[in-house]
Amino acid sequence: MPDSKVIVVNTSPLISLVAGRRIARLCGLSLTGSIGVLLKDKQQNPSFSLKSAIDNMLNHRIRLSKTVIDFALKQSGEKS
Repeated sequence: MPDSKVIVVNTSPLISLVAGRRIARLCGLSLTGSIGVLLKDKQQNPSFSLKSAIDNMLNHRIRLSKTVIDFALKQSGEKS
């Protein structure tokens, strides 16, 4: 089994593997995905452009559904 990668942002771990996510849930850890991290950044830094960050992710072939993108932009106030 490959090593799990963990990035800690504001004490919320980001775990890259499905198995790692499952273990984290079993241990009672809260999980935050990449869009969740971007939304938290937007809350702390209103000048941060969530749309630009999402566009950058898409340009780097990170797949996001239209539903997730629309939800994130609406939550951030960048789309009504």
